[in-house]
Amino acid sequence: MKKIFLIIYVFITTLISGCNIYQSPDPRDFVNDDESTKKLYIEEYDPIADEGQYWLPKQKLGTNYWIVVNATSNTKSFDDNSLQNHILAESIIGLTALAVNEGTSSTMVWTDSPNSNYSEVLDQMGLTQNGAQTTWELLEKHDNVKSHIDGYVLCKMRKQESINVATVASHVYRSVIVDEFYEDKIIELGYELKYDARNKTMEDAWSEFKDKCNNDALILMPTLTGNLKSFAIAHRLMSVNYNKKMGNSFDNNKEVFEEVLDWLKPLSPVIGWESGLGEDVFVDPVSKSGNMMVPSDWIWNTTMMSGDYENRQPGLAQVTNPQFIDFDETIHYASFFLTDGDNVQWMMNNFRSGDYYLNELRSDVRMSFGLPVANLSMMSPYQLNRLFNEQAPNNTLIEYGGGGYYYPDNFGINKNRPELLDGIAKKVSSHMKQRRVKVLGLLCKDVNSAESKEAYEAYIRNNDQLVGIIAVQYNPYAGGDGEIMWFANSAGIDIPVVTAKYAIWNHGSQNLPNQGTPTYIAHQINQLAEQSSTSHSLVAVHAWSKFKDIGDSDDEVEENNGGSVAGIYPVSWCVNKLNDNVKVVNVEELIWQIRMHENPEQTKEILTEYF
Repeated sequence: MKKIFLIIYVFITTLISGCNIYQSPDPRDFVNDDESTKKLYIEEYDPIADEGQYWLPKQKLGTNYWIVVNATSNTKSFDDNSLQNHILAESIIGLTALAVNEGTSSTMVWTDSPNSNYSEVLDQMGLTQNGAQTTWELLEKHDNVKSHIDGYVLCKMRKQESINVATVASHVYRSVIVDEFYEDKIIELGYELKYDARNKTMEDAWSEFKDKCNNDALILMPTLTGNLKSFAIAHRLMSVNYNKKMGNSFDNNKEVFEEVLDWLKPLSPVIGWESGLGEDVFVDPVSKSGNMMVPSDWIWNTTMMSGDYENRQPGLAQVTNPQFIDFDETIHYASFFLTDGDNVQWMMNNFRSGDYYLNELRSDVRMSFGLPVANLSMMSPYQLNRLFNEQAPNNTLIEYGGGGYYYPDNFGINKNRPELLDGIAKKVSSHMKQRRVKVLGLLCKDVNSAESKEAYEAYIRNNDQLVGIIAVQYNPYAGGDGEIMWFANSAGIDIPVVTAKYAIWNHGSQNLPNQGTPTYIAHQINQLAEQSSTSHSLVAVHAWSKFKDIGDSDDEVEENNGGSVAGIYPVSWCVNKLNDNVKVVNVEELIWQIRMHENPEQTKEILTEYF
């Protein structure tokens, strides 16, 4: 009876109030009432299933593990915790994980956790701990490690490219990576030299070992680093460096890198990052090859954290129920979302901090967060589940990047672009629908180009639960100027693509048009509200820009000078300076407000059919 009453109520109030007004019912009428809640919008999601959406190589999970200590530094030194020891440890971790994958071992190795995000993930893995050991103790004393190592591969820190060559040779020869400084010590333990990489280059590794590597993923990391070496070894991957020397972009492997990308199976992850050059220099060719850059350079323990990921999928994101939104045409709306949510290593390091995800004001400012939902669900399912559980009620979670960092407007242009666009859209759709994530965030070279629109259409066509897309331009972020584009999904429902109107970004002594300090952006939003009957402002919040709190001052530049505060607090300063007729909402509500304003009849029909 209550369900029938609500249908009649909605119908009558719609007639009385006019065709452009939707009357929200009282949420209290739906508490503990299975009959009237069984079709609630928040219950729309897909069950967990392998629909071919996984692209990370699958790691088997052992039953026990060692902790290796002093193995996280990327500093060249003779200390116990040095780059040399880090690389040695990574090769031990990788070779033991490879043995688990091949079914010859049940023992894995875990790097002593650099922060609590890792240690708390470890607590959920269900493996038995054997104890903590140094690299040399593992190589000398323990058969469940030693028996899976055939010898050693030699590298040389001063010949930087030899490190990545040795990484590939490590899985080819099943041998640990040893800097020449350690050679006497490894020989004393009875290990034999299997390959000398000291004078080898990335080009040598490509020509010698490409037929011995899997092409379903690729590791891209700067030369003088140890991170992700274990993952490359565990899955027999090619490991490459764009710059031949750390931070020097003038001497690079551009041509070889593009050859490797052409060999890589399309729709595969390129995991890691490069330093010392503009990110588009390497993201562009990754995009054009139809693959996804997965920013995850400063990450540890990917082998164990990703173990058995297909059977350890996380829960659900909270969503904003549009049935209970108050739609008011006299109000101006603003919504803030944090950028760089494609960054997996950030999620494992300081994302869960007082500046960002766990900030005390995140609910008050209705903050929306980009997350690498798809990639984190494979690289560390438990961490994604924890982020879901810690989501504040007024916040929106966004799949940011569409499975990584690439530019949808040039994605796959070197291969079969239509097929690859459709393929990545299907995969991302499965991840989003099984996680109940309703908004997709994309970063384009040109948000208004015909090629970007082609990509938007593919994502919308393949996801019938998608509420909308937010689109950010690579440079500048607010280059779309708030333009809204519309595309029909498979059911014929119009879905908006909303470009960023403004960006909170520290530009030093000046502000760019629509981009600048919290105070400047507040003034811009207020001015827009004065000039129009209603407005919908999407604001990108640059995650790494730092500002100074200037209190009630209206100076539009001073916040740029000498500040140290990033994340949510600068958003709160902006919100505090908005006029009373500007309402701050999360991204989901902003999109629904846009849909009701621009397409009221269709939107009312969608909302009322749930009752």
